[in-house]
Amino acid sequence: MQLLCHIEKARKFVNSMAGDQAQRMRHICREITAAQQRLNAEAEPYFVRCMQRCQGICCKNIHINEIVNILDLIYILTVKPELYPKLKASAANERIFSADCLFLQNGTGPCLFPSDSKPERCILTFCEDTTSIRHATRAVRSKFSKLSRYTKLRRPFFWIGF
Repeated sequence: MQLLCHIEKARKFVNSMAGDQAQRMRHICREITAAQQRLNAEAEPYFVRCMQRCQGICCKNIHINEIVNILDLIYILTVKPELYPKLKASAANERIFSADCLFLQNGTGPCLFPSDSKPERCILTFCEDTTSIRHATRAVRSKFSKLSRYTKLRRPFFWIGF
């Protein structure tokens, strides 16, 4: 429903970028990927504990539009355009209420997104205090914020539907 619309809108946005704009956007997205890779390395013990304790509960009983937004989709389709068919197929299963994240393969996992190309909320959600990795999480947030500013400055009317 709405997710499929966001995927198509993100794809249209990514495809509309050309030349220097596309190159700059890819650069920002590579920065996000690098920040996620650093976070993955620093947060490995947290991820292990999350999976042992919660067993992926953060991917259950969710409202997908609160987890994966259009900016996440722009990022993912910029760095992993080959995921488009899988994203579209997953979104085709969207219901008003979903017990599991649509991007869990076979409804249980693993996640469709590679570990270094996840939506912002997915990569930054932990079930415990993460003070020791705050610099790495702040870096990911900062890079997503940079992408948000860049996309809004380049295509301001895109965000309001024009």
